[in-house]
Amino acid sequence: MHNWLPKSTHHLAPALITAVIGVSWAAAPTQASTMYMINESGTTPIVSGENSPLSDTVSGTITTDGTIGVLHSSNILSWDLDITDNLQPANDVVLTPSNSALVEDVGNGLTASATGLFFNFSASGAEFLIQGTTHGVFSGYQYFCFSATGGACAAGETIVPSYYAVDGVKVTGLTGTLPLLPPSNGAVPEPATLSLLGIGLAGVGLMRRRKAK
Repeated sequence: MHNWLPKSTHHLAPALITAVIGVSWAAAPTQASTMYMINESGTTPIVSGENSPLSDTVSGTITTDGTIGVLHSSNILSWDLDITDNLQPANDVVLTPSNSALVEDVGNGLTASATGLFFNFSASGAEFLIQGTTHGVFSGYQYFCFSATGGACAAGETIVPSYYAVDGVKVTGLTGTLPLLPPSNGAVPEPATLSLLGIGLAGVGLMRRRKAK
């Protein structure tokens, strides 16, 4: 049997093989984690017994597993959130998985698209709550919450750097599906892209060794 490849093209075989393998790997469906930015602020008018009007902000990032559509607890990989009291900096706290927990993600209120995260404030029973664990969950301390009709927290958007009755801000009257978190530009590279790069470099190295011989 004769080899159908011309002698002059034998050195191309490794490159052709690695290219075919690389294309097939890159074509395989993958799911990369996605980091979303958050920067939500709220104010509360003068309240008797509180240092008001109050002004609080939650800013930072939430990272998901890349799922598009309804998000549940298992789809949230991490978060790094500054809960800021704009009047009393001593109350500020940074929440991460090491000192806080995703306490509530019930219903189908939280969704992701290619352009951001959204919460449906009209979805009965839907709620999303991240809270610091220093004082315990459901303690009223250190949290932010999106709630459609109320539950663990009041209906609307709540931001609490310290304690809800001292510096908590609540935004009420929210209805429908509203954008919450615009996506960042730093999406994690897909594994197939990294694999293709590695295969290409290996192919180049193999061709150089064959020429050296």
